[in-house]
Amino acid sequence: MGNIISFDGTISINDDSLSMSNGLTDVLIDYLLISGSELAVSESEKRMIAFLAEKQQTIIGMGTVGFDIIEMPWQLDSFHKDKAFLLKVIDYARMLSFKKSVWDKLGYEPNQEHIDYALSRFDTLIKRMTENDIDNNNLQEWLADREQDDPVCCGYPKCPKHGVILSLFGCKLCNDGA
Repeated sequence: MGNIISFDGTISINDDSLSMSNGLTDVLIDYLLISGSELAVSESEKRMIAFLAEKQQTIIGMGTVGFDIIEMPWQLDSFHKDKAFLLKVIDYARMLSFKKSVWDKLGYEPNQEHIDYALSRFDTLIKRMTENDIDNNNLQEWLADREQDDPVCCGYPKCPKHGVILSLFGCKLCNDGA
């Protein structure tokens, strides 16, 4: 079993969905989380990274963290900035995948061919997103699911050890044993 990140839940053999193993899913999320946590400044940028930080297979279960791009907490008034931010996060994650200091932080060196594949497919999916694809209910539902002690409600704190934005499950990297 693995995970699928699709654009809108419509999956076929020749679409641009990202189908990957559980291991590659963790690698992709790890690199997006490290990259995004360094780059995020605005609340909406931090919210996007917190959404990704929730994709923790060690907590939720293997093969259960796939999602659709349109399910992400997009909002109309910051859409163009958030889309540009996510594309920048992907580019920076590519660069980080070559850094030994990041490998040391994670406790592994990624298979370059695999991480390049995953980042490229994720990039394609993000580029497909338009303002017309935003469903404001997705953001409202995601925010409504927050508990009072959820880091999202507390200013998006970061893990003191790994420097990544925390989710309601804590630090993904700590939980994965990094």
